[in-house]
Amino acid sequence: MLVLENVYQETLEHPSSMDLLGVGLVSMTEKRYNIIFSKGIKRSLIKLLIKFYRSEILEKKEGKRIKLLGAYTIYVNFYTIEDESISIFYVSETNKLIKYDSLCLLSKQLVNSHCSNATFSEINQLCSRAIPSAKELSALFVISTAGLSLFTKIRKDKKYLADNFITISGFISAILSFSNEVIGKNTGDTLQAINFENQQFLLTVKEGVIFAYLVEDFTKSKNIKRFMELLIEEFLYNFCDCIKDFNGDINQFRDFERIVDKYFDI
Repeated sequence: MLVLENVYQETLEHPSSMDLLGVGLVSMTEKRYNIIFSKGIKRSLIKLLIKFYRSEILEKKEGKRIKLLGAYTIYVNFYTIEDESISIFYVSETNKLIKYDSLCLLSKQLVNSHCSNATFSEINQLCSRAIPSAKELSALFVISTAGLSLFTKIRKDKKYLADNFITISGFISAILSFSNEVIGKNTGDTLQAINFENQQFLLTVKEGVIFAYLVEDFTKSKNIKRFMELLIEEFLYNFCDCIKDFNGDINQFRDFERIVDKYFDI
């Protein structure tokens, strides 16, 4: 196996200063591509970048590109390792100063991790240096509109929630149903939050699935709302068949935990 030199001897000096919005690790050929890992970038954007850069990446084998896209800057680093073309796409806000040397170092680390058959968790750990997980989430409930808890993850100090997650899931589903019937029937409005004294449930319903986020301070993290939206997108993409043909087995949603861990430190 070929590796990029001196990668594991180096570390990111100030990863938080990279201030990235997202990263995508992709392998590709002329006819196929595989999104190995992504964080903070919608699949639709990655597909667009692959379409735009694929010919150049496959032709030139190795290189770096920077492109302005509205209010965002796209950075592309690409390599060929043993006939496999591997690309890393980064997104940042145009007005943010990015340490390019650190970006290139992260790219080399990601490529070597992939070539070394690193686990999802190990690749996520690398990316979390540049895009930290949000810490303001206390609990996540993924619920069917019938009130069945499909997936939950609750912070360890919230024992009451953990002991009563089935009841809480049913309550959230019932209050949403009541809200839609009483409040939204004439206005089309939907319940978006349940407020408590120092925390709130933020609610989203999409494709027949309720996502309820228990947040203590919604204003602390600039990324939390974006991460919430990305989490929903990834759940629906990965488990669309499970939802469509749901047979009552919630074990099929267990793998969602690693995606949750990618975005939130619960």
